[in-house]
Parts: sequence; C-alpha cells; structure tokens
Amino acid sequence: MWRITACTDLHSLDEVITDDGRRFDYRKDLSVHALRELNCMDARSLSSVLWALGKVGGPVNPALVQGILVRIKEELASFNAHDMSNLLWAMATLHVPANELLSSAKLGIKDEAFIAKWLSVAKRELFVFNAQDLSNALNAAAKLGIEDDAFNAAWFSVAKLKLPEFTAQALSSSLWAAATLGIEDEAFNATWLSVAKQKLPEFSPQGLSNTLWAVAKLGIENEAFTATLLREAKHKLSAFNDLDLSETLWAVAKLGINDEAFIAIWLREAKQKLPTFSAQGLSNTLWAAAKLGIEDGAFIATWLREAKRKLSDFELIGLQQIATAIASSNSWTIDDDFKSTLWRKTKQFECKLT
Repeated sequence: MWRITACTDLHSLDEVITDDGRRFDYRKDLSVHALRELNCMDARSLSSVLWALGKVGGPVNPALVQGILVRIKEELASFNAHDMSNLLWAMATLHVPANELLSSAKLGIKDEAFIAKWLSVAKRELFVFNAQDLSNALNAAAKLGIEDDAFNAAWFSVAKLKLPEFTAQALSSSLWAAATLGIEDEAFNATWLSVAKQKLPEFSPQGLSNTLWAVAKLGIENEAFTATLLREAKHKLSAFNDLDLSETLWAVAKLGINDEAFIAIWLREAKQKLPTFSAQGLSNTLWAAAKLGIEDGAFIATWLREAKRKLSDFELIGLQQIATAIASSNSWTIDDDFKSTLWRKTKQFECKLT
C-alpha cells in the first residue's frame, strides 16, 4: 500500500501555511499526486492527505475529496484513534469551492454516509483517543452540526477522566464545542472548571473569548472562575480580533457582568477594529452595549458608520437585535434615516418569510 508522509508532515507545512503562493502550489501538487495514487493509499495516507489539505486551507478538488471518502468508508475499521480524529477535523475544515453541485463555496463537508460510519466506529474506540484527539473530534462534530446522543454520552464519559491531560487550547475548544452543541453535563463542567482555572494564563486570546462565550451560552455560574477568566482576558484584549471582541462583549452582557475597567479597555480596542467586524458581530455588539448601558458617543458613532456601510449584509435576526438595542437606549444619537432604513429592511425580510 502506498503511504504519504513527508508531504503531509506538520513540520513540512509550517512554512507553506504562511506563504499564499507556496500554499497554492502545495495544494495543487498534493491533489494531483493523491488522485493518481488514490487506489493504492493505506488508511494513514488517506487520513494524512485530508488533514494536510485542511491544515493548508483554501479550496480543494471535490473529485479528490469524493474519491478519498469512498476509500475511507472501505478502510475505516483499520484507522487508529488519531487518524479517526484527524478525519473528522479535516471534514469540518475543508473548503469546497462552488461547482455543479454547489451554487456557492462552503466550509466543511457533511457527508451523511461517512459520518454514520465514522460514528459507529468512533463510539467503540473513544476510550483510546488521547486528550487532543478527543478535543478535535468534539470540535469537528460541533462545526458539522453532528447530533448523536450515544456518541455525546460516550465522549463526555471518556473526556471527563482525561481532562487533566487537556492543553489550554483543547480545554477552550471542548467547552466551545459543548456549548455549540447545546450539551450541559454538570459533572463534566465541574471537572472542566477545576482543570481550566489552573491553565487560564496559557489560554490564547481566541481561547479566552471562546471560553467566555461558552460559559455564557451554557449558563455556567461560578463567580470565582468568571472573575479570573475576565482578568486574563483583560490582559490580552489588545490581541483580540473582531470576532473575539464581539463574542466577548456579548458574553459579558449575557452573564450580567458590568466591569467598568474591562469595558473601558474593550471600547478602546473595539473602536480601532470595528471596520473589520462582520454584520453579525456588529449586531451582537450593539445588543450587548445596550444591555450593559454603554453610552460612549464616539464608539456609537463609529458603530453607526460601519453598520451603514454593511447594511446589506445583515440578516433578519441582526436587524431585530439592532432595533431592540436602539429602542432600549435613550442616550445614543442615531439618525432618523438609519432608523427608517432599518425598519424598511426588517419589513422586507419579514414579508419574504410570510
């Protein structure tokens, strides 16, 4: 059986990932090579190719992915725990370009037959997954929207015992995944909080943001942990990107935390980065600002400018959030033209749904 290792090794990808030109060439060369050798690949090679394509990013060849999936379904019983985890992670990460089957590009491949087969094998093998493999598997399941009660029960049962082995990244990723899937396991959460509290200084800005969001989403009430989490986030706010910032303020508002020092630093960072906020990020942020009673005129003016620029990108729920936020604040200066446009676009959306 043909094996592919050197071209999919993590160390050989380090420089490729940071160079757009090399990334394109690598993706093209690997795809051509893998397509030619598809029928000769062993289990590790099939897993490695998908993992490498997901790691490098960018659009993949749909024919290659489909061909690999056919082979994987035949070989899945021979995959080890690490390869199983990498497979699902890759499926959630791969970028499929628009083609004759897809009108637009999408992130993640939800092949129902593959997922059913993967779940049937994974449920039996979860006890040999290491901490990182467990975290990657649940994270991928959340991104793909996989809802399987038996798998979830098995995952939490195994993960609970291995939480002390989880890295900071794996801890934040696993709680984010649990919150995304809407799974509340009190015993798991209690152990998670105990382990995570010791490792919070190691959390990345994204890890801190994801954790705050997950804590708020799951309604976890632990004032000591939340205070420590917020303190760590405060120290790293300058490194938060637009998504981290919007999710963090939403979480702080959802948890009902009115920390003036934290909000002051958040506002300073957000004013500079509001032009990069998505439409959803802007609507979530204004909702949170209203909830927290933020009355910073310069921030609201900057928010309004960006919202006008991205008005066509808002979905109905975002427009409704903005309208609710504006109605609940008497101190913001919002011009009548924006309010009228907001009302008109909301009605247009509602008419389409009726």
